[in-house]
This record gives sequence, C-alpha cells and structure tokens, in this order.
Amino acid sequence: MTNEKPADSPSYGQNSVLIVDDELHTREICCDFLEEGQFKVESASNGKEALEILSKKNFQILLSDIQMPEMDGIDLLKESRRLYPEMDVILMTAYGGLPTAIEAIRFGAYDYITKPFSRDFLMNRVHKCLEKSELQKKLKESQEKLIEQEKLAALGGVASWLSHRMRNSLSVISMCAHYLKGKKYDSNSAEPDEVIGAIINKTKVLEKITSDLITYSRSYVLQKNMEDINQILEEAVQSLLVQIQIQKVELIKKLPEGIPSLACDPHTLHEAFENILVNALHAIGSQEKEILFIKSEFVPEISNEEFPKKGKIIVSITNSGSIIPPENREKIFMPFFTTKENGSGLGLAITRRIVEQHGGEVFVESGERSLPELGIKELKKITTISMNFAITGLLAECGVNLP
Repeated sequence: MTNEKPADSPSYGQNSVLIVDDELHTREICCDFLEEGQFKVESASNGKEALEILSKKNFQILLSDIQMPEMDGIDLLKESRRLYPEMDVILMTAYGGLPTAIEAIRFGAYDYITKPFSRDFLMNRVHKCLEKSELQKKLKESQEKLIEQEKLAALGGVASWLSHRMRNSLSVISMCAHYLKGKKYDSNSAEPDEVIGAIINKTKVLEKITSDLITYSRSYVLQKNMEDINQILEEAVQSLLVQIQIQKVELIKKLPEGIPSLACDPHTLHEAFENILVNALHAIGSQEKEILFIKSEFVPEISNEEFPKKGKIIVSITNSGSIIPPENREKIFMPFFTTKENGSGLGLAITRRIVEQHGGEVFVESGERSLPELGIKELKKITTISMNFAITGLLAECGVNLP
C-alpha cells in the first residue's frame, strides 16, 4: 500500500464519521442513524475508496465492515492506523467470532460490533468512542502543561544533584592529579598506583552517573514479545554472578515452570531486574552469611476460572542484612535519591519506570522478620522488592497479552 497522508489534510470537523461497507443497504442505514444524531457522514463501498477519501479529509471515527472485496476491514484498519493514528476505528461484521474480535483489538480497533444492530446500540458505541477521544485530548493537554511546569523545576533539581554528585569525584581526581604532578617517586613505591587507582575509581563513578542520567532521560519505545520472565531473571542473575560469588552471598532461586508468558521488552526488563539485584548486593556489602532470594510465581484470578491464565505474575527479590528506614521506602524509587556514597540515585527510579511501562507495580517491604519459606526461623534484617505484572486471561488463552 502506497497511500500517504497529505501534509495538510482538511478537517471534516467534529462528530465526523466515515462509513465503509460493500453493502449499500448497510451504508444507508448507518448514514441515516448517524445523520439523525447530528453527525457529519460520508461513505465508501470498499477499503481503497475509503483511503482515497481519507487522503482528502480527516474524520474522527472510521466505521468499517470486515468482510469486503479488494481490501477487507482488518487491512483497512492497519493502514488507517498507520496513516491516521488520531482517528478511532470501529469494526462491524455479521460473521464475527472471538478470533476476529481479538485480531481487531490487536491491530488497534477501538470497538467491535456485530450486525444487525439497533440505532440506539450504534449511537451508544459511537458516543462512547467520542467521549474517550475527548478525555484523551484533555488529558494530553493537561499532561503537556504539567510537563512544561515540571521541566523547569526538574532542571533546577538535576543541576543541584549533578553539582553535588560530580563535584566530589572531580575534586578527588583533581587533587590526585596535582599530587602526582608535584611528586617524585621511587621506582619501587606503590604510592603512584594507589593514587592512580583512586582516579580510575572516581572516573567510573562519573561514567555511571552519566550512563544512568542518559538512560533515565531518554524516551524509549518498548519492543514487546511474548517472553519467559524466568529466563530474563536468570540472565540478570548471570550478569552479576561473579559479584555474588566475590561477596560470598548465598543465592537461592525459586523459579517454577508453567508461569504464563508475558508481553514485555526483555532488554528493559532485564535492566530493571539487574538494578534491583545490584541494589541488594550493595545493601549486603561485606557482611557474611547473607542471602539473596529470587522468586517468581503466578497468582490466578479465582473469579475467572473460565480463563485460568488470567491473574498476575509476581517477581520478588529479597536480601538479608539490611533494612530500609520507613521514611525512605517510597523515596528509594524517586530520581536522584541515594544513601550510597557513589550511587547515582537513578537505578531504582529507572526500574520503577520500566515496570510501570509494562503495566506493572513495584512494592518494597523492609524490616526484621523470619523467612519460613527458606527454613529461617530467627528474625533477620530483610528487604524485599516485589513487582506485579497483570496477565489478561482471555487474550492469554489465545497467546496474546496486551498492555
């Protein structure tokens, strides 16, 4: 398909609908219904004709049949969503079924209705579609205003944070460099290596701060596929296995088989899990005989026995040896908050944003408690960060999990 949206398509105004159906009778009925409701209406007999009309005028809603010659409704849906993403699409058919409805929703249809339908039924669906569009428009306007206000406030916050975090590292680097410049050393002296080591360490801190700041500030479009969440967890653990062994931390994993696949971006989710693991290892530090417990589970929604895959996946990462004070438990997910000397304050903020982009939630629980699941009866300092990801049962049964 080579149709392209013109640079300046004239608007057809508010409450405008393009009706597409190869049956004249259906087009006439829909036109009558909508014109009685004060809608501006045009019609087309097939998908190609509809795209030709859309290349000249903008419509709020495209109301299209699915079964049509030359170009069916699904293909028209795909092309119209590509060229005119602001326009809502309602599909209709006399031969509908669950697979067709799912396919329509997957490709961006707002609604799916079955013929024949009454005037009141059609008007109700169209009005709901317009209400949704109006709410989205108002929300977008409010968000744009809020973002503009927050940008100014955030700029001051970032400048202050950067000044504080980077000044310390730069001061150490400068001091070490001047120290090296003004000294003469014995060839057997270890002092130069120690000073150079300090410079390298502080350089790594600056690199980490820069990397996290870029990651947090960038706009990223998720590349979702149906993935095994346990595999992503395993890969995140593997990337830190050497550090886990160096710290002599007892690693315990409980990743059962049979957990439904999740529609997710594996690369960003890996980053989210790794950030939590790094945070846990920092909290353990040099303490001995501490544990790192990684667990996943699927909790089905009991009220939906018809679709047993509906529910939520819970991923939890638990470490012993530290407690987060109550006043800091929400702050740890805020940008630039850190209690670590060399921390960027962005790792857990990045994690929460990634999880929320996947429609999930993040929770923290911290205090003295036992871990009977692991046979630990005595009270220990325990911190658990959990993430919940919803699974939509009807679509999961068909291999689909929409955000």
